[in-house]
Amino acid sequence: MGRSAEIGAVRAGVSARDTAGVVVCGPAGVGKSRLVRDALQGSEYRWIVGTTSARDIPLGAFTAWTRSADDDRLRLVHSVIEAVTAAPPGRKVIVAVDDAHLLDDLSVFVLHQIVQWGAAKVVLTVRDGSDGTGIPESVRELWKDKDNRVFARLDLQPLARQESADLLAAALNGPVDPDAAGRLWTLTRGNVLYLRNIVEQELADGRLQQRAGCWQWVGEPVLPNSLVELIESRFGDLPPAVGAVVDVLAVGEPIELAALQRITDRESVEEANIRGLITVDPSDSGVQARVAHPLYGEIRRMRAPSTTLRRLRGLVATELAAGPDRDEMRVVVRRASLSLDSDLPPDTDLLVHAARGAIWLADLQLAGRLAEVAIAGGAGADAHFLHAHALSWSFRGAEAESALAELAAGPWDDLDRARFVYLRATNLLWALSRPDEAKALVDAVSVGPAGRAWIDAFLVIYWFATDRPAAALEAAKAINLPDLPGVVGAETAFALTAVTAEVGRTSDALKTAATGYAAAVRGHDAPHMRFNIADAELGALLLAGRLTDVEPLADRVLTQSAELPGAAHALGAAIAGRAALGTGRLRDACRLLDQAATAFAAQHSTGWGYRYNVVRATALAMHGHVADAAAILDEIDALARPFRSLSCERSIARAWVAAGQGVVSEAVGILAVAAKTAAANGQFAAEVMCLQLATQFGTPEHADRLAELAGLTEGPRSGLAARFAAALRDGDAQELAAVSEDFEAMGDLAAAMDAAAHAAICHRSRGRRGSALNCSVRAEALAEHTGVITPALEQAAEPLPLTERECEVVALIAAGLLNKEIAERLQLSARTVEGHVYRAMHKTGTSSREELAELWRRRKRRPQ
Repeated sequence: MGRSAEIGAVRAGVSARDTAGVVVCGPAGVGKSRLVRDALQGSEYRWIVGTTSARDIPLGAFTAWTRSADDDRLRLVHSVIEAVTAAPPGRKVIVAVDDAHLLDDLSVFVLHQIVQWGAAKVVLTVRDGSDGTGIPESVRELWKDKDNRVFARLDLQPLARQESADLLAAALNGPVDPDAAGRLWTLTRGNVLYLRNIVEQELADGRLQQRAGCWQWVGEPVLPNSLVELIESRFGDLPPAVGAVVDVLAVGEPIELAALQRITDRESVEEANIRGLITVDPSDSGVQARVAHPLYGEIRRMRAPSTTLRRLRGLVATELAAGPDRDEMRVVVRRASLSLDSDLPPDTDLLVHAARGAIWLADLQLAGRLAEVAIAGGAGADAHFLHAHALSWSFRGAEAESALAELAAGPWDDLDRARFVYLRATNLLWALSRPDEAKALVDAVSVGPAGRAWIDAFLVIYWFATDRPAAALEAAKAINLPDLPGVVGAETAFALTAVTAEVGRTSDALKTAATGYAAAVRGHDAPHMRFNIADAELGALLLAGRLTDVEPLADRVLTQSAELPGAAHALGAAIAGRAALGTGRLRDACRLLDQAATAFAAQHSTGWGYRYNVVRATALAMHGHVADAAAILDEIDALARPFRSLSCERSIARAWVAAGQGVVSEAVGILAVAAKTAAANGQFAAEVMCLQLATQFGTPEHADRLAELAGLTEGPRSGLAARFAAALRDGDAQELAAVSEDFEAMGDLAAAMDAAAHAAICHRSRGRRGSALNCSVRAEALAEHTGVITPALEQAAEPLPLTERECEVVALIAAGLLNKEIAERLQLSARTVEGHVYRAMHKTGTSSREELAELWRRRKRRPQ
């Protein structure tokens, strides 16, 4: 899994006429043996293993093929070669040697003879650095270019992060939380042997467990004894001073080389480097030292006495405090986190400063711990605020509320009171899903001018969250967004970006988003809010039809998410997935949104999980996975989230599901209701999206309203949607084809496909078969590129001689519904449904409901 290119390289090497074989080089545990076995599956091969125990025994590796006790070594060698290369008629043998660097000299000689005679292709695995160190010269001579006996060489690297995640998902037979997959990769650095051992242990101990269909990893790893012994055997007998070098790095890496030499000594650092226990590499600030593999540090920490580790952490923290960058935020966080479990006395000022820095770095767990220790040491209100903030953003809302409730009595100055109320109210709103209590708390507070901006800002957020955009815009008149502090400015900007985007004021939305990003950077308390703002900015671009700006935004967010821990990776994937959906790249959208959903499944079901599952359901329905999409929407409905209902987006998702089920009239009805609601709320850009999709589904009746909306909203989408609806209403096939081209230029490939499909249908209805074919081929090409499946595409490609209502009835028969159920779904009488079934059977030449259903299923496209 994840090694297809390397497997192909081995197979190519043994198949090529001009090679003697393949040598696979790499460090221990990267999967050389498994790779070669997989590559040779289906071949006639012999498996020979070099071992330390047999290294001093002549022909020790070939014992199974040594059939005589002949004292003549040359005859013995010949008999071994004949035995090991013997094959059934018409078959060629491949001799595979695992750990060839451990072979005895006579076994190496046998391989030389096999290569020289061309008796068989040879595949070797060797534990090797890139320079070949650690391999006997006699073995290395095997693959030197001698007498044109060339070996293909493959230097096998540890698994990359994504390859490791793919292997985990395959081995565990289910999706793996990206954070868990990332932690396992960080711990093992892609070493397959280490990964397998740790996963087996974590499964056995119950720390790696499946929750809501997703594998989660909780707690800290416990390394298997066998793995510990294997790694310690590679350490060898370490002098205490050399071991101390590794121990110092184990508690505080990376450390500047000069600082490490001051903490320990120069000679021991050099010896640790020579032994391959540490690495020394240049960095922007000088030369940094690290342990050579994360597990080396894990094992040394596990073996060392706690008093030793406390002393070493104190030494590293003291060294960092003496450095020129002692006050740089990342260094402050390192100093404080080291001091937590050291022999140094607690420094509450340092801990509070570091808690703020840990929030800035999005390490909310560390921030909470630093603030908690600071509180225990007598720190003031700031520590309490930071502690509650970290808990709330970690979706531990009940704990945050308890911590804040203890502070309710004050004493407060005006600003601290406002900060307290804002923090408690946002926790009630978002983390605890209790918006009414949040509003009551804010309404009851009395603050002076110094704290009023915090309260006014919360009101903007509250009205946005409770789906009252007009009230949010009215409340925003009381604030000056650039003056708001940190997370308050960022969160308010998120709300206003989303609101103005849906209204259709794209320029205002993008300007507000820029202000929000500045607030997030300016403060140290809003790292994840950047992703919320990005989602709102993305919404503005999608609604307006400025789709050429979408991909750069998604790329930027993915880059930022890779730099932060925890939920950031999933948020980056979710936003990129939404961007892919908006530009019609369904395969990418489903992949990215599935990845995000896996991460959000356990802890964020009513927050980010809810928000991106709506988008995911839309993507799945558009891609043809209608049942999966419907199941997700049913789960969303069951959550009954009391804030930000996303009603327009949910309606669009429901409409795609209904259309995918063949009930296009129901889809159009859903969109009509959503458009009416959006219009009532002044959300004109959202209304455009609903009416454009209704047009894609074949409803031309919204042309006039879309023309009005083109004057109320910014961006190219509304005008283009209006042209689409007018052309569909007028039966103007040429204009529909032109609209398709313009939608493609704008970047909405799904709409471009549907416009082309409707052009084909229009041409065909007027007998212009050549033009119809051209438009149909264009629609097919866009469908192939995007992975989108729509009613218009199916109608253009494979028209059935049925009316729209008959198509809906047949689709529901294919879905397994009885006539009574179909009548309830379509709001018809049972007798009317029976009539539609009879006429459909007559028109298609089918003789039963079963044949009719099978005909429908055959014509339905399947997702790629």
